[in-house]
Amino acid sequence: MADKSFRSKVGARVGGALDSDMSNQRLGRQPDLFASSGDLFDPREDEEAPPADFIERIRGELQDTLALAAGATVLPWADPTKALLTEMRFHSIANWLPADEAAELRHSFAAELDRLYEAADDVGDD
Repeated sequence: MADKSFRSKVGARVGGALDSDMSNQRLGRQPDLFASSGDLFDPREDEEAPPADFIERIRGELQDTLALAAGATVLPWADPTKALLTEMRFHSIANWLPADEAAELRHSFAAELDRLYEAADDVGDD
């Protein structure tokens, strides 16, 4: 037995599965990277739609954030990092809404941020 190769010892340890065909084995919800159809980069493709109350909470948060920006004369967040994180979150969670609604909210929010950043630049020039 001393002449067994390392490969055969390891193979024996894992049930001899080293050389087996693992192409049909997938863990959990891992996508098939070699699938011929579907979008591999859309993890929500196979998931059911989120509940209506979830969508309403997202919509409410986006509208509240937009209203905060629209009502402000200066950036309403304590520092530039917080403003950037708020902008990133806004764009990210808008993905839960229908595409046309998300695009409209993003456009409005971007316009408000442009206005606020321009105002901040004007204050800095004085």
